[in-house]
Amino acid sequence: RSSSPPSTPFAMAPAAAVLPTHRSAAAVAAAARGFKHRAKRPSPRSAGTTARARPSAFVGTPWPSPTVRARRTRFLARAADAAASSGAPSEPSDMEPEARDYTGDLRMPPPVEEVPVELPVMFFPAHEVLLPGCTQVLHLYEARFLALLDQVTTSTGGLFAHVTYLPANDADGGLRVNQVATLVRVEDVQREEVGAKLTIIGESRVSVQDINESELYITGVFTPVPVMGAGGTLAYTPSDDEMAEVEALTEFINTAVSDIVTLVDRLLADQQGGLSWDTRDAAAEVEWGHAEVGNLRRAMAWIQSPSVTLDRMTPPVSMDTADWVGESALQLVDHSQLQLAERLSFACLQVAPASTESDLQKLISCRAVAMSTSHGLMDRLKLGQIVLDEQRQALRAKVALKSAFGGGGGGGGGGG
Repeated sequence: RSSSPPSTPFAMAPAAAVLPTHRSAAAVAAAARGFKHRAKRPSPRSAGTTARARPSAFVGTPWPSPTVRARRTRFLARAADAAASSGAPSEPSDMEPEARDYTGDLRMPPPVEEVPVELPVMFFPAHEVLLPGCTQVLHLYEARFLALLDQVTTSTGGLFAHVTYLPANDADGGLRVNQVATLVRVEDVQREEVGAKLTIIGESRVSVQDINESELYITGVFTPVPVMGAGGTLAYTPSDDEMAEVEALTEFINTAVSDIVTLVDRLLADQQGGLSWDTRDAAAEVEWGHAEVGNLRRAMAWIQSPSVTLDRMTPPVSMDTADWVGESALQLVDHSQLQLAERLSFACLQVAPASTESDLQKLISCRAVAMSTSHGLMDRLKLGQIVLDEQRQALRAKVALKSAFGGGGGGGGGGG
């Protein structure tokens, strides 16, 4: 069945998405903008002094800078050792990244005027979080959802909010809504004899400010969760060491993704109706409900596409008029290395073919951490490193078994 808006009162979930209130303003600002802050780290300057000039890697020198290049080798070795020695977490709580110290420049961010935007809302259980870069097909047939679709296609440029919820609280009976949601873009609409099928893709995170019930469908008021800038965030500029670590992790992830794609192709080469990397016809596979249809190849292509964020939205605009990822938008794309790393940190957390129930539960836990504003870029990249390395090892074993029993498929797949 299509997802139904709950009828119980709403309350913001006291989940990982909610920032602790006991932290300093600087810590809250840093966490909300992508990097975690450790208050106990002594600062070499007083709070009123100006942050030092950005490292050369941020201001147009060839990537990587000589300093970063020199440090990258040892981080690559550490990343490989960590992935090789990491055991499969036995509980979802094991996926919570450990606290770490940061060595870059932390500062109070300049005031930014946030303009709340009202959007139609669709609700999903907490385990169905849709990360930026993930793709889903929805089959809508109830009158309220078709009315929501009309609003989305005519007034919001094909954008709406994908909001997750937790079970009702026994204390007040209200439904607990996670504070961080996903801004999704409708990529395709297929009108059916009964209802319509939508292909949607997660674009960015938004913060839930309010939920409004109406006779037709539910709407919400949202503000954007800040995304990575060209050289860091408004509150934090990474150090050379941190930039080297980011590059080492992204290099590890890109290699793992390439290996996994090759292994999946080998594993399913002889299977009728095997996995298709192309999701253009994925809507045909979904009947009377919804399903995630994305995969690593699709997600990797999304990384290079234009950023679609709430602050770009100027309603009312129709879906046909909006040019979020068209030719004119593509000409303006100029993602920095940090921006690409941030998009990669979301996109790499995809469902692998032939995943076990344990694998899926672990991925759900990783995605919950990735959505939280309490964790930043480095945490997400390290989660991606662990998840992808485990997926790669499992696929290598499956390909080896297929080859050993005469099924072809070649050897163990790519290196790395």
